Amino acid sequence: MTATTTDRPAPAPAPPPQSTQRPAPAVRAGQVVAAQVAVAVLVAAVGRGVPVTAAALLLAAVLLPATWVRFRGRWLFEWLAVGAAYLTRRRALPAASGPAALLELAHPGAAVRAAELAGGPAAVLEDAAGMTALLELGDPDDLLGEGPRELPSPLGLLPPAGPESPPVRIQLLCSASPAPAPTAGAAGTSYRQLTDGRLAGRARAVLAVRVLRADGWSEEELLRALSGTVRRIVRRLGPLSGRPLGGPAALRVVAELAHHDAGAPVRESWPAVTVGGLPQTTWRLRRWPDPRTDAARRLVPRLLALPATATTVALCVGPRAGADAAPTPAELTVRLAAPTTAELAVAERALRRLAGDLGAQLRRLDGEHLTGLAATLPLAVARAATPVGPELAALELALGESGLMVGANRHGGAVTVRLFRPATTRLLLVGGVRAAQLLTLRALALGARVAVQTTRPRVWEPFVRGVGAPGGVVPLVPPGRPVGGQPGSPLQPLLLVVDAGPVPPEVGPAAAWQSVLVVRDELTPADTAALARADLAILQPLDPGEAALAGAALGLGGSAEWLTRIRDDMVAVVNRRALRWALLSPTPIESQLVGRPARH
Repeated sequence: MTATTTDRPAPAPAPPPQSTQRPAPAVRAGQVVAAQVAVAVLVAAVGRGVPVTAAALLLAAVLLPATWVRFRGRWLFEWLAVGAAYLTRRRALPAASGPAALLELAHPGAAVRAAELAGGPAAVLEDAAGMTALLELGDPDDLLGEGPRELPSPLGLLPPAGPESPPVRIQLLCSASPAPAPTAGAAGTSYRQLTDGRLAGRARAVLAVRVLRADGWSEEELLRALSGTVRRIVRRLGPLSGRPLGGPAALRVVAELAHHDAGAPVRESWPAVTVGGLPQTTWRLRRWPDPRTDAARRLVPRLLALPATATTVALCVGPRAGADAAPTPAELTVRLAAPTTAELAVAERALRRLAGDLGAQLRRLDGEHLTGLAATLPLAVARAATPVGPELAALELALGESGLMVGANRHGGAVTVRLFRPATTRLLLVGGVRAAQLLTLRALALGARVAVQTTRPRVWEPFVRGVGAPGGVVPLVPPGRPVGGQPGSPLQPLLLVVDAGPVPPEVGPAAAWQSVLVVRDELTPADTAALARADLAILQPLDPGEAALAGAALGLGGSAEWLTRIRDDMVAVVNRRALRWALLSPTPIESQLVGRPARH
């Protein structure tokens, strides 16, 4: 009896490994001409005396190295051009300069004006080359966390080229901050145990749509073309909402994405640009990774997960060439920000390692970081866009889950809330002080500055001593006393905890990137108006009377009955009648500092 063999298909050949060597810069016609000129001058100087020969030798000694010597991937004449531009442009802004001044510094000639876009008032960023509209992606009032979001590809949104429309360029800009924040200390260690480092503290996406000036197109026609393009893009975004931003909102977004603080100067040096007190470096992708690998296709999400205080990735595509099949010009720029140059160096090493693993190549924009800053703001400007083939279409564009983790759902997944946003967020917690302290500790892990207004400081003092010096990390102040300090910002928002018994309906002045957490031990009829006005309600187990009040105020219907049946270490999280259940799941550090976060 003979053995039979089963025919098996031969395994697919592995993709050839990409070379990790830097590609040599392309030789330009001007370099060849310069070499010919140097040789011709030397030949012409023969027999014309010492002075002429010396001058010819000097000219050749300048021309040949400048055109043929390479340093860090660039020809010397390119470095000379970068240095000349660096020395001749404005590179600093004094403290107290606003977003408009920052915009002018980063992109000279740019200004914001009001316009009518897609049927409503909006802002247009205008310069000598074109007009740009900004769309912030996502619903700013949806506070129940931001789960993974698929983002639109700028390539797919780019309209076809044709004589009936001006050239269009589209930029997708993503910004993210890790959680915990690098300076979070013990709170950060605890939060890392809670999330396993899977959640970002903050993530946002902005789309910039730019029409370029072209012969035969008037201002009015360009504006109509921009409005029509924006309208079509908004329709194509599908479930992901996008709204054109108005003038103040557009300038605010530009400042926030640059991490600009009006109290700190802006200064460009050769190795970095410092904005908002943060040294930042910019990098441009020179060689795209192999699109056949999953890791390469996830290039953008992996860049956003780098260990920097904030990472910004800008993908700018267009305009298309005459034929749709032709490769579309594209440019990908990365900006890293960190509190110190040492921490920035750590993030840069991680960036280089990531690029090396993927077979990609990045160029650090030394001497051009202000230009890199402009490329990573929602302006849709591209200085070095090159035609890109399948690498561009293969990119997977997504933002991972982000926000403050309140707890875990029944499947073990994170239940997150968008605690901080470009507006005041008002929360009402019905439960105990321990639950409020647990949320406070997790907010500290995101880099928030926290202050507590309380009539019972003795209840808070052990917690404050555990997280830092009294009056230091978490100051305790009497109700009504101003907190002081800097206003909230995206990288350092402000959480004001109000644990003071009955409080007025409005607590403190409204401000961006500030949340007010009002703590209630019990829910009474006097609290229902404040509960109904709250942007976010967090409810520990309630008795039947409290559940009836909460259900009527929040519009929960029959779900209100479940508020009496949940475990004592669970909470209900409510935003705009949407309800999530979460197990608080304290970590060992949280249990030590707070104790069991039960209501009673």
